[in-house]
Amino acid sequence: MVCEINYNHEMLLSDFIKTLYEFENIDALVECVNTLKEEKTLDEVKKMSEEEMFKYFLAAENKVNQK
Repeated sequence: MVCEINYNHEMLLSDFIKTLYEFENIDALVECVNTLKEEKTLDEVKKMSEEEMFKYFLAAENKVNQK
């Protein structure tokens, strides 16, 4: 099975899971992605800068830590 990360890159599902496994704050990552899905289109997300994306992640991290 192949997991499509974006339209320009494909990764095996097992490799994708291994990469996520190494991520230290997966709950904040999931919260960040869910927030982005609620607020923005895929095209808008693709155009976001690293700084904008990081702000969303920090907000998600704060939200998860408050629970």
